[in-house]
Amino acid sequence: MDWQSMVDSLTPQMVERLQSGVETGKWPDGTVLSAQQRESAMQAIIAWQAKHGNQDQHLTVGPDGEIIHLSKAQLKRQFKETPLTRLKPE
Repeated sequence: MDWQSMVDSLTPQMVERLQSGVETGKWPDGTVLSAQQRESAMQAIIAWQAKHGNQDQHLTVGPDGEIIHLSKAQLKRQFKETPLTRLKPE
């Protein structure tokens, strides 16, 4: 299977699992990812985001394959629209 057909076959749920694996270094069942698995998963996520991700979030891959960098003002505006949850420590 070539990369293009593999990316086309990924579902959003599969991408979420791959992303979780890359972020935590473990698969959902607790198995540790090897360096090669982590690299391949990261490449698959980037390819999927470039093709299917119509998002404009900071540090994601746009449809043109370029990484989206938002300015500080854009990030502040984005956080005002979706406020963060604040917890008071006891």
